[in-house]
Amino acid sequence: MEYTKRLLGAPVWAALSSASVDSSRELISSIRTLSAKRLLVIVAIGWALCMQVAQASSSQKPEAVAERAYLYGLQQAIFYGQRWIYTQNDAETNDIYSGLNRFFWVRKQITPDFPVVTPNATTLYGTGFLDMRDGPVVIEVPEITDRYFSVQIMDQYGIFRMIVGSPFNGTKARKYILIPPDFAGEVPADFPTTDIVQWPSKTAYGVVRMAVMTGAEAEIKKINAYQDQVTMTPMADWLANGHKGVAQADRDIVPGDYVIPAGLPDYAVGQVDKQTAEQYFTLLHTILNDPTMPVLEDSLLEAEMLDQLKSIGIGSGLAFDWSKLTSEKRAALEAGFKAGFESVRTTLKTNLINMNGWGVVRNAGGFETRWMDRAIIADAAWAAPDKNISHGGAFLFTDADGKPLSGANKYTMTFDMNDLPPVTQFWSIPIYDANGYFVANEINRYTVNSFMLAAGDLMTTDGKLVIYIQHEKPSDPDQLKNWLPAPAQGFRFTTRYYGPYAPLTNGTYNMPKVVKVK
Repeated sequence: MEYTKRLLGAPVWAALSSASVDSSRELISSIRTLSAKRLLVIVAIGWALCMQVAQASSSQKPEAVAERAYLYGLQQAIFYGQRWIYTQNDAETNDIYSGLNRFFWVRKQITPDFPVVTPNATTLYGTGFLDMRDGPVVIEVPEITDRYFSVQIMDQYGIFRMIVGSPFNGTKARKYILIPPDFAGEVPADFPTTDIVQWPSKTAYGVVRMAVMTGAEAEIKKINAYQDQVTMTPMADWLANGHKGVAQADRDIVPGDYVIPAGLPDYAVGQVDKQTAEQYFTLLHTILNDPTMPVLEDSLLEAEMLDQLKSIGIGSGLAFDWSKLTSEKRAALEAGFKAGFESVRTTLKTNLINMNGWGVVRNAGGFETRWMDRAIIADAAWAAPDKNISHGGAFLFTDADGKPLSGANKYTMTFDMNDLPPVTQFWSIPIYDANGYFVANEINRYTVNSFMLAAGDLMTTDGKLVIYIQHEKPSDPDQLKNWLPAPAQGFRFTTRYYGPYAPLTNGTYNMPKVVKVK
Protein backbone atom coordinates (compact mmCIF):
# COMPACT_ATOMS: atom_id res chain seq x y z
CA MET A 1 0.00 0.00 0.00
CA GLU A 2 2.80 2.43 0.87
CA TYR A 3 4.42 1.69 -2.49
CA THR A 4 1.16 2.43 -4.27
CA LYS A 5 0.81 5.68 -2.36
CA ARG A 6 4.34 6.76 -3.39
CA LEU A 7 3.71 5.65 -6.97
CA LEU A 8 0.53 7.66 -7.38
CA GLY A 9 1.54 10.69 -5.37
CA ALA A 10 -0.14 12.17 -2.31
CA PRO A 11 -2.90 14.23 -4.06
CA VAL A 12 -4.12 11.33 -6.20
CA TRP A 13 -3.85 8.83 -3.36
CA ALA A 14 -5.89 11.12 -1.09
CA ALA A 15 -8.56 11.55 -3.72
CA LEU A 16 -8.79 7.84 -4.46
CA SER A 17 -8.66 6.62 -0.90
CA SER A 18 -11.46 8.95 0.19
CA ALA A 19 -13.73 7.65 -2.59
CA SER A 20 -15.89 10.70 -2.19
CA VAL A 21 -17.56 12.99 -4.68
CA ASP A 22 -15.87 16.01 -3.13
CA SER A 23 -12.44 14.61 -3.90
CA SER A 24 -13.09 14.38 -7.63
CA ARG A 25 -11.73 17.84 -8.38
CA GLU A 26 -8.36 17.07 -6.77
CA LEU A 27 -8.23 13.78 -8.67
CA ILE A 28 -8.95 15.41 -12.03
CA SER A 29 -6.42 18.20 -11.50
CA SER A 30 -3.68 15.72 -10.54
CA ILE A 31 -4.30 12.93 -13.01
CA ARG A 32 -2.97 14.87 -16.02
CA THR A 33 0.57 14.65 -14.69
CA LEU A 34 0.66 10.88 -14.21
CA SER A 35 2.76 8.37 -16.13
CA ALA A 36 1.29 5.37 -17.96
CA LYS A 37 2.35 3.07 -15.10
CA ARG A 38 0.56 5.21 -12.58
CA LEU A 39 -2.53 5.37 -14.76
CA LEU A 40 -2.72 1.58 -14.88
CA VAL A 41 -2.66 1.47 -11.10
CA ILE A 42 -5.39 4.11 -10.98
CA VAL A 43 -7.58 2.08 -13.33
CA ALA A 44 -7.28 -0.99 -11.11
CA ILE A 45 -7.82 0.82 -7.83
CA GLY A 46 -10.48 3.10 -9.32
CA TRP A 47 -12.49 0.12 -10.59
CA ALA A 48 -12.48 -1.42 -7.14
CA LEU A 49 -13.47 1.82 -5.49
CA CYS A 50 -16.26 2.40 -8.03
CA MET A 51 -17.63 -1.01 -7.20
CA GLN A 52 -17.55 -0.11 -3.52
CA VAL A 53 -19.35 3.18 -4.14
CA ALA A 54 -21.94 1.44 -6.34
CA GLN A 55 -22.54 -1.20 -3.69
CA ALA A 56 -22.86 1.51 -1.02
CA SER A 57 -25.33 3.44 -3.15
CA SER A 58 -27.45 0.40 -3.92
CA SER A 59 -27.47 -0.66 -0.27
CA GLN A 60 -29.00 2.62 0.93
CA LYS A 61 -32.28 2.02 2.74
CA PRO A 62 -35.36 3.31 0.87
CA GLU A 63 -36.18 5.73 3.69
CA ALA A 64 -32.73 7.34 3.49
CA VAL A 65 -32.95 7.52 -0.31
CA ALA A 66 -36.38 9.15 -0.07
CA GLU A 67 -35.22 11.78 2.41
CA ARG A 68 -32.22 12.70 0.28
CA ALA A 69 -34.39 12.70 -2.86
CA TYR A 70 -36.67 15.28 -1.27
CA LEU A 71 -33.77 17.70 -0.92
CA TYR A 72 -32.52 16.85 -4.39
CA GLY A 73 -35.78 17.24 -6.28
CA LEU A 74 -37.98 19.76 -4.47
CA GLN A 75 -36.91 22.70 -6.65
CA GLN A 76 -37.43 20.75 -9.87
CA ALA A 77 -40.82 19.50 -8.64
CA ILE A 78 -42.09 23.01 -7.92
CA PHE A 79 -40.71 24.15 -11.29
CA TYR A 80 -42.75 21.42 -12.98
CA GLY A 81 -45.88 22.30 -11.02
CA GLN A 82 -45.54 25.99 -11.76
CA ARG A 83 -44.95 25.26 -15.43
CA TRP A 84 -48.24 23.36 -15.49
CA ILE A 85 -50.04 26.30 -13.86
CA TYR A 86 -48.59 28.84 -16.31
CA THR A 87 -48.80 26.82 -19.52
CA GLN A 88 -51.45 24.10 -19.16
CA ASN A 89 -53.99 25.00 -16.50
CA ASP A 90 -56.48 27.01 -18.54
CA ALA A 91 -59.20 27.01 -15.86
CA GLU A 92 -61.12 30.27 -15.62
CA THR A 93 -59.97 30.65 -12.03
CA ASN A 94 -56.29 30.59 -13.00
CA ASP A 95 -55.31 34.20 -13.60
CA ILE A 96 -51.66 33.47 -14.38
CA TYR A 97 -52.27 31.03 -17.25
CA SER A 98 -50.28 32.51 -20.12
CA GLY A 99 -49.02 29.64 -22.29
CA LEU A 100 -45.55 29.07 -23.69
CA ASN A 101 -43.09 31.88 -24.38
CA ARG A 102 -45.31 34.54 -22.88
CA PHE A 103 -45.20 36.61 -19.71
CA PHE A 104 -47.92 36.83 -17.14
CA TRP A 105 -47.77 40.49 -16.12
CA VAL A 106 -48.64 41.85 -12.70
CA ARG A 107 -50.00 45.22 -13.79
CA LYS A 108 -50.86 46.65 -10.37
CA GLN A 109 -49.23 46.50 -6.97
CA ILE A 110 -49.48 43.04 -5.46
CA THR A 111 -52.30 42.39 -3.01
CA PRO A 112 -53.39 39.29 -1.05
CA ASP A 113 -55.12 37.78 -4.07
CA PHE A 114 -51.75 37.12 -5.73
CA PRO A 115 -51.24 33.31 -5.58
CA VAL A 116 -47.48 33.15 -4.95
CA VAL A 117 -45.65 32.71 -1.66
CA THR A 118 -43.63 35.68 -0.29
CA PRO A 119 -44.41 38.21 -3.06
CA ASN A 120 -42.90 41.70 -3.10
CA ALA A 121 -45.20 44.73 -3.49
CA THR A 122 -42.27 47.04 -4.30
CA THR A 123 -41.90 45.68 -7.82
CA LEU A 124 -44.23 44.77 -10.66
CA TYR A 125 -43.47 41.36 -12.08
CA GLY A 126 -43.56 39.64 -15.38
CA THR A 127 -43.15 35.87 -15.16
CA GLY A 128 -43.38 33.05 -17.66
CA PHE A 129 -41.93 29.85 -19.06
CA LEU A 130 -39.69 29.63 -22.08
CA ASP A 131 -40.00 26.63 -24.38
CA MET A 132 -37.02 25.98 -26.64
CA ARG A 133 -37.93 22.62 -28.15
CA ASP A 134 -38.38 24.31 -31.52
CA GLY A 135 -35.28 26.46 -31.26
CA PRO A 136 -33.95 29.62 -29.61
CA VAL A 137 -36.11 32.27 -27.95
CA VAL A 138 -35.48 36.02 -28.14
CA ILE A 139 -36.23 38.43 -25.29
CA GLU A 140 -36.34 42.18 -26.01
CA VAL A 141 -36.39 44.94 -23.40
CA PRO A 142 -36.95 48.68 -24.05
CA GLU A 143 -34.82 51.50 -22.70
CA ILE A 144 -35.75 52.14 -19.05
CA THR A 145 -33.83 54.95 -17.37
CA ASP A 146 -36.08 56.09 -14.53
CA ARG A 147 -36.16 53.01 -12.27
CA TYR A 148 -34.65 49.69 -11.34
CA PHE A 149 -35.45 46.84 -13.71
CA SER A 150 -34.06 43.39 -14.33
CA VAL A 151 -34.59 40.31 -16.46
CA GLN A 152 -33.57 37.06 -14.82
CA ILE A 153 -33.84 33.57 -16.30
CA MET A 154 -33.74 30.42 -14.15
CA ASP A 155 -33.21 26.78 -15.06
CA GLN A 156 -35.08 23.89 -13.46
CA TYR A 157 -32.45 23.62 -10.73
CA GLY A 158 -33.14 27.15 -9.52
CA ILE A 159 -29.91 28.50 -11.01
CA PHE A 160 -30.22 31.97 -12.56
CA ARG A 161 -27.95 31.68 -15.56
CA MET A 162 -29.00 35.05 -17.02
CA ILE A 163 -29.26 38.22 -14.91
CA VAL A 164 -29.42 41.51 -16.80
CA GLY A 165 -30.92 44.96 -16.28
CA SER A 166 -30.19 48.44 -14.98
CA PRO A 167 -27.68 47.54 -12.21
CA PHE A 168 -25.94 44.91 -14.33
CA ASN A 169 -25.50 46.02 -17.92
CA GLY A 170 -27.23 49.37 -18.25
CA THR A 171 -30.52 50.97 -19.19
CA LYS A 172 -30.41 50.93 -23.00
CA ALA A 173 -32.80 48.83 -25.07
CA ARG A 174 -31.36 45.34 -25.61
CA LYS A 175 -32.25 41.98 -27.01
CA TYR A 176 -31.05 38.57 -25.84
CA ILE A 177 -31.20 35.16 -27.46
CA LEU A 178 -31.27 31.89 -25.53
CA ILE A 179 -29.82 28.92 -27.40
CA PRO A 180 -30.97 25.41 -26.38
CA PRO A 181 -28.72 22.33 -26.40
CA ASP A 182 -28.06 20.66 -29.77
CA PHE A 183 -29.21 23.69 -31.76
CA ALA A 184 -27.63 23.25 -35.20
CA GLY A 185 -28.85 26.45 -36.89
CA GLU A 186 -27.23 29.83 -37.30
CA VAL A 187 -27.49 32.51 -34.65
CA PRO A 188 -28.68 35.74 -36.31
CA ALA A 189 -25.98 38.36 -36.76
CA ASP A 190 -28.03 40.89 -34.76
CA PHE A 191 -26.70 39.70 -31.40
CA PRO A 192 -23.36 40.56 -29.79
CA THR A 193 -21.79 37.62 -28.02
CA THR A 194 -22.51 39.26 -24.66
CA ASP A 195 -26.23 38.82 -25.33
CA ILE A 196 -26.12 35.22 -26.58
CA VAL A 197 -26.97 32.80 -23.77
CA GLN A 198 -26.22 29.10 -24.17
CA TRP A 199 -28.98 27.38 -22.21
CA PRO A 200 -28.48 23.89 -20.69
CA SER A 201 -32.04 22.65 -21.25
CA LYS A 202 -35.09 23.31 -23.40
CA THR A 203 -37.17 24.91 -20.68
CA ALA A 204 -36.67 27.93 -18.43
CA TYR A 205 -38.51 30.33 -16.13
CA GLY A 206 -38.19 34.07 -16.65
CA VAL A 207 -38.78 36.92 -14.18
CA VAL A 208 -38.91 40.61 -15.12
CA ARG A 209 -38.94 43.11 -12.24
CA MET A 210 -39.62 46.86 -12.37
CA ALA A 211 -39.49 48.97 -9.21
CA VAL A 212 -42.61 50.74 -7.94
CA MET A 213 -41.61 53.92 -6.15
CA THR A 214 -44.92 55.63 -5.33
CA GLY A 215 -47.70 53.34 -6.50
CA ALA A 216 -49.54 56.32 -7.96
CA GLU A 217 -51.84 55.61 -10.90
CA ALA A 218 -49.67 57.56 -13.33
CA GLU A 219 -46.58 55.61 -12.32
CA ILE A 220 -48.34 52.26 -12.67
CA LYS A 221 -49.46 53.22 -16.18
CA LYS A 222 -45.89 54.12 -17.07
CA ILE A 223 -44.61 50.76 -15.86
CA ASN A 224 -47.42 49.03 -17.78
CA ALA A 225 -46.19 50.77 -20.95
CA TYR A 226 -42.71 49.36 -20.34
CA GLN A 227 -44.21 45.92 -19.80
CA ASP A 228 -45.99 46.12 -23.15
CA GLN A 229 -42.63 46.67 -24.87
CA VAL A 230 -40.99 43.59 -23.35
CA THR A 231 -41.29 40.65 -25.73
CA MET A 232 -40.50 36.95 -25.57
CA THR A 233 -40.55 35.53 -29.09
CA PRO A 234 -39.46 32.19 -30.65
CA MET A 235 -36.59 32.92 -33.03
CA ALA A 236 -38.53 31.72 -36.09
CA ASP A 237 -41.30 34.23 -35.38
CA TRP A 238 -38.75 36.91 -34.56
CA LEU A 239 -37.06 36.43 -37.93
CA ALA A 240 -40.39 36.39 -39.77
CA ASN A 241 -41.31 39.67 -38.07
CA GLY A 242 -38.35 41.49 -39.59
CA HIS A 243 -35.91 40.67 -36.80
CA LYS A 244 -38.19 42.22 -34.20
CA GLY A 245 -40.06 40.86 -31.21
CA VAL A 246 -43.77 40.28 -31.62
CA ALA A 247 -45.91 42.20 -29.12
CA GLN A 248 -47.56 39.81 -26.70
CA ALA A 249 -51.00 41.26 -27.44
CA ASP A 250 -50.56 40.13 -31.06
CA ARG A 251 -49.70 36.52 -30.22
CA ASP A 252 -52.02 33.63 -29.47
CA ILE A 253 -51.66 31.61 -26.29
CA VAL A 254 -49.87 28.34 -27.07
CA PRO A 255 -50.53 25.78 -24.33
CA GLY A 256 -47.89 23.42 -23.02
CA ASP A 257 -48.16 19.70 -23.73
CA TYR A 258 -46.05 18.28 -20.92
CA VAL A 259 -46.98 15.03 -19.19
CA ILE A 260 -49.33 15.65 -16.28
CA PRO A 261 -48.82 13.00 -13.57
CA ALA A 262 -51.80 11.89 -11.54
CA GLY A 263 -52.78 14.34 -8.83
CA LEU A 264 -50.72 17.28 -10.07
CA PRO A 265 -53.72 19.58 -10.70
CA ASP A 266 -54.87 19.02 -7.13
CA TYR A 267 -51.73 20.18 -5.38
CA ALA A 268 -49.68 22.31 -7.79
CA VAL A 269 -50.92 25.44 -6.00
CA GLY A 270 -49.47 25.33 -2.50
CA GLN A 271 -47.40 22.41 -3.69
CA VAL A 272 -44.99 22.05 -0.79
CA ASP A 273 -47.69 21.86 1.86
CA LYS A 274 -50.28 19.85 -0.05
CA GLN A 275 -48.43 17.11 -1.87
CA THR A 276 -48.14 13.56 -0.57
CA ALA A 277 -45.21 11.20 -0.83
CA GLU A 278 -46.97 9.34 -3.63
CA GLN A 279 -47.50 12.53 -5.59
CA TYR A 280 -43.98 13.80 -5.00
CA PHE A 281 -42.18 10.64 -6.11
CA THR A 282 -44.51 10.15 -9.05
CA LEU A 283 -43.74 13.71 -10.13
CA LEU A 284 -40.01 13.26 -9.60
CA HIS A 285 -40.14 10.17 -11.83
CA THR A 286 -41.99 12.20 -14.48
CA ILE A 287 -39.33 14.92 -14.31
CA LEU A 288 -36.50 12.44 -14.81
CA ASN A 289 -38.25 11.25 -17.98
CA ASP A 290 -38.93 14.75 -19.33
CA PRO A 291 -36.63 15.48 -22.31
CA THR A 292 -36.89 19.24 -21.72
CA MET A 293 -35.29 18.87 -18.27
CA PRO A 294 -32.01 16.96 -18.70
CA VAL A 295 -29.83 16.25 -15.70
CA LEU A 296 -26.65 18.21 -15.13
CA GLU A 297 -23.61 17.29 -17.19
CA ASP A 298 -20.75 15.55 -15.37
CA SER A 299 -22.32 15.71 -11.90
CA LEU A 300 -21.03 12.80 -9.82
CA LEU A 301 -23.26 13.82 -6.91
CA GLU A 302 -26.39 13.78 -9.04
CA ALA A 303 -25.36 10.55 -10.73
CA GLU A 304 -25.10 8.89 -7.34
CA MET A 305 -28.58 10.19 -6.45
CA LEU A 306 -29.99 8.86 -9.71
CA ASP A 307 -28.49 5.43 -8.99
CA GLN A 308 -30.13 5.40 -5.59
CA LEU A 309 -33.47 6.43 -7.07
CA LYS A 310 -33.27 3.55 -9.53
CA SER A 311 -33.12 1.19 -6.58
CA ILE A 312 -36.71 2.22 -5.78
CA GLY A 313 -37.84 2.20 -9.41
CA ILE A 314 -37.57 5.93 -10.15
CA GLY A 315 -35.59 7.14 -13.15
CA SER A 316 -35.26 7.58 -16.87
CA GLY A 317 -36.71 4.69 -18.85
CA LEU A 318 -38.21 3.01 -15.80
CA ALA A 319 -41.89 2.39 -15.05
CA PHE A 320 -42.56 3.71 -11.57
CA ASP A 321 -45.98 2.83 -10.14
CA TRP A 322 -46.67 3.67 -6.52
CA SER A 323 -49.59 1.25 -6.33
CA LYS A 324 -47.31 -1.67 -7.19
CA LEU A 325 -44.82 -0.99 -4.40
CA THR A 326 -44.90 -3.22 -1.36
CA SER A 327 -46.53 -1.76 1.73
CA GLU A 328 -43.10 -1.77 3.41
CA LYS A 329 -41.51 0.25 0.62
CA ARG A 330 -44.41 2.72 0.51
CA ALA A 331 -44.10 3.21 4.26
CA ALA A 332 -40.35 3.77 3.90
CA LEU A 333 -40.80 6.35 1.16
CA GLU A 334 -43.49 8.14 3.15
CA ALA A 335 -41.22 8.26 6.20
CA GLY A 336 -38.30 9.58 4.13
CA PHE A 337 -40.56 12.14 2.43
CA LYS A 338 -41.76 13.39 5.82
CA ALA A 339 -38.21 13.53 7.18
CA GLY A 340 -37.08 15.54 4.15
CA PHE A 341 -39.95 17.99 4.49
CA GLU A 342 -39.27 18.50 8.19
CA SER A 343 -35.51 18.86 7.71
CA VAL A 344 -36.03 21.66 5.16
CA ARG A 345 -38.45 23.51 7.44
CA THR A 346 -36.15 23.11 10.43
CA THR A 347 -32.99 24.09 8.57
CA LEU A 348 -34.72 27.18 7.15
CA LYS A 349 -34.93 28.53 10.69
CA THR A 350 -31.69 27.17 12.16
CA ASN A 351 -29.10 27.32 9.39
CA LEU A 352 -29.49 30.93 8.31
CA ILE A 353 -26.79 33.54 8.91
CA ASN A 354 -27.71 35.40 12.09
CA MET A 355 -28.07 39.14 11.47
CA ASN A 356 -29.12 40.46 14.86
CA GLY A 357 -31.96 37.95 15.03
CA TRP A 358 -32.84 38.04 11.33
CA GLY A 359 -31.91 34.99 9.27
CA VAL A 360 -29.98 35.85 6.13
CA VAL A 361 -30.47 33.39 3.30
CA ARG A 362 -27.30 31.51 2.37
CA ASN A 363 -27.64 32.04 -1.36
CA ALA A 364 -24.04 32.23 -2.47
CA GLY A 365 -24.72 29.98 -5.46
CA GLY A 366 -23.68 26.37 -5.89
CA PHE A 367 -27.20 24.97 -6.25
CA GLU A 368 -25.74 22.16 -8.35
CA THR A 369 -24.47 20.52 -5.15
CA ARG A 370 -25.98 22.49 -2.26
CA TRP A 371 -29.28 20.69 -2.27
CA MET A 372 -30.42 21.84 1.15
CA ASP A 373 -29.88 25.50 0.20
CA ARG A 374 -31.74 24.83 -3.03
CA ALA A 375 -34.62 23.16 -1.23
CA ILE A 376 -34.90 25.95 1.35
CA ILE A 377 -35.23 28.62 -1.33
CA ALA A 378 -37.72 26.45 -3.22
CA ASP A 379 -39.83 25.94 -0.10
CA ALA A 380 -39.70 29.44 1.39
CA ALA A 381 -39.42 31.67 -1.69
CA TRP A 382 -39.48 29.74 -4.95
CA ALA A 383 -37.80 31.64 -7.82
CA ALA A 384 -35.78 33.80 -5.43
CA PRO A 385 -32.20 34.22 -6.67
CA ASP A 386 -29.64 31.52 -6.00
CA LYS A 387 -26.97 34.14 -5.33
CA ASN A 388 -26.82 37.72 -4.11
CA ILE A 389 -25.89 39.31 -7.43
CA SER A 390 -29.38 40.76 -7.81
CA HIS A 391 -30.83 40.99 -4.33
CA GLY A 392 -30.63 39.38 -0.95
CA GLY A 393 -33.13 38.72 1.78
CA ALA A 394 -33.61 37.82 5.40
CA PHE A 395 -36.32 36.02 7.36
CA LEU A 396 -37.67 36.92 10.78
CA PHE A 397 -39.95 34.60 12.74
CA THR A 398 -39.49 35.81 16.32
CA ASP A 399 -39.38 39.01 18.33
CA ALA A 400 -36.44 40.41 20.30
CA ASP A 401 -37.20 37.97 23.14
CA GLY A 402 -37.17 34.96 20.82
CA LYS A 403 -40.96 34.54 20.95
CA PRO A 404 -43.01 33.79 17.80
CA LEU A 405 -44.50 36.90 16.21
CA SER A 406 -48.22 37.21 16.85
CA GLY A 407 -50.91 39.71 15.86
CA ALA A 408 -52.19 39.53 19.42
CA ASN A 409 -49.23 41.73 20.39
CA LYS A 410 -47.92 45.16 19.41
CA TYR A 411 -44.35 45.64 18.22
CA THR A 412 -41.93 48.33 17.09
CA MET A 413 -38.94 48.21 14.75
CA THR A 414 -36.57 51.19 15.02
CA PHE A 415 -34.01 52.27 12.43
CA ASP A 416 -31.20 54.76 12.96
CA MET A 417 -31.40 57.17 10.02
CA ASN A 418 -27.60 57.14 9.89
CA ASP A 419 -27.54 53.35 9.61
CA LEU A 420 -30.21 52.31 7.13
CA PRO A 421 -29.81 49.02 5.20
CA PRO A 422 -26.85 49.58 2.82
CA VAL A 423 -28.02 49.03 -0.77
CA THR A 424 -27.32 50.45 -4.21
CA GLN A 425 -30.97 50.22 -5.25
CA PHE A 426 -33.71 49.96 -2.58
CA TRP A 427 -34.86 47.95 0.43
CA SER A 428 -38.28 46.58 1.24
CA ILE A 429 -39.76 44.95 4.36
CA PRO A 430 -42.97 43.02 3.55
CA ILE A 431 -45.07 41.34 6.26
CA TYR A 432 -46.74 37.95 5.69
CA ASP A 433 -48.85 35.48 7.57
CA ALA A 434 -47.13 32.42 9.01
CA ASN A 435 -47.29 30.67 5.61
CA GLY A 436 -45.80 33.55 3.63
CA TYR A 437 -48.86 35.25 2.13
CA PHE A 438 -50.14 38.83 2.32
CA VAL A 439 -53.22 39.36 4.50
CA ALA A 440 -55.76 42.05 3.63
CA ASN A 441 -55.85 45.16 5.81
CA GLU A 442 -57.83 48.38 5.84
CA ILE A 443 -55.07 50.64 4.47
CA ASN A 444 -53.78 48.16 1.85
CA ARG A 445 -50.23 48.41 3.15
CA TYR A 446 -48.20 45.20 3.03
CA THR A 447 -44.70 46.59 3.21
CA VAL A 448 -42.52 49.53 4.19
CA ASN A 449 -39.61 50.48 1.96
CA SER A 450 -36.94 53.03 1.17
CA PHE A 451 -39.08 54.68 -1.52
CA MET A 452 -41.75 55.51 1.09
CA LEU A 453 -39.09 56.95 3.35
CA ALA A 454 -37.59 59.09 0.57
CA ALA A 455 -41.04 60.39 -0.41
CA GLY A 456 -41.89 61.45 3.15
CA ASP A 457 -44.63 58.84 3.55
CA LEU A 458 -42.93 57.64 6.73
CA MET A 459 -42.23 59.95 9.65
CA THR A 460 -38.86 60.24 11.40
CA THR A 461 -38.19 61.76 14.82
CA ASP A 462 -34.81 62.59 16.38
CA GLY A 463 -32.96 60.68 13.68
CA LYS A 464 -35.05 57.53 14.19
CA LEU A 465 -37.55 55.72 11.98
CA VAL A 466 -39.96 53.75 14.14
CA ILE A 467 -42.28 51.24 12.42
CA TYR A 468 -45.38 50.26 14.40
CA ILE A 469 -46.34 46.64 13.78
CA GLN A 470 -49.74 45.59 15.10
CA HIS A 471 -53.09 44.24 14.01
CA GLU A 472 -55.25 47.04 15.41
CA LYS A 473 -55.16 50.48 13.80
CA PRO A 474 -53.18 52.92 16.01
CA SER A 475 -55.14 55.80 17.50
CA ASP A 476 -52.06 58.04 17.55
CA PRO A 477 -51.83 59.84 14.14
CA ASP A 478 -48.01 59.77 14.20
CA GLN A 479 -47.98 56.03 14.78
CA LEU A 480 -50.64 55.59 12.13
CA LYS A 481 -48.34 57.13 9.51
CA ASN A 482 -45.71 54.46 10.25
CA TRP A 483 -48.17 51.60 10.79
CA LEU A 484 -47.41 48.25 9.19
CA PRO A 485 -50.61 46.21 9.68
CA ALA A 486 -50.00 42.72 11.07
CA PRO A 487 -52.20 39.64 10.54
CA ALA A 488 -54.43 38.73 13.48
CA GLN A 489 -52.49 35.55 14.20
CA GLY A 490 -48.90 34.45 13.52
CA PHE A 491 -46.79 36.33 11.00
CA ARG A 492 -43.28 36.67 9.66
CA PHE A 493 -41.07 38.92 7.55
CA THR A 494 -38.95 38.31 4.46
CA THR A 495 -36.97 41.46 3.69
CA ARG A 496 -35.56 42.32 0.27
CA TYR A 497 -32.30 44.20 -0.31
CA TYR A 498 -31.79 45.15 -3.95
CA GLY A 499 -28.14 45.77 -4.67
CA PRO A 500 -27.01 44.72 -1.17
CA TYR A 501 -23.64 45.62 0.25
CA ALA A 502 -21.66 42.86 1.99
CA PRO A 503 -22.98 43.49 5.53
CA LEU A 504 -26.46 42.51 4.36
CA THR A 505 -25.25 39.19 2.99
CA ASN A 506 -22.69 38.19 5.61
CA GLY A 507 -24.87 39.17 8.56
CA THR A 508 -22.74 41.98 10.01
CA TYR A 509 -25.35 44.72 9.47
CA ASN A 510 -27.21 45.67 12.66
CA MET A 511 -30.72 45.00 11.36
CA PRO A 512 -33.25 46.24 13.97
CA LYS A 513 -35.04 43.68 16.09
CA VAL A 514 -38.82 43.61 16.37
CA VAL A 515 -39.54 44.57 19.96
CA LYS A 516 -42.76 43.69 21.76
CA VAL A 517 -44.48 46.67 23.34
CA LYS A 518 -44.81 45.94 27.07
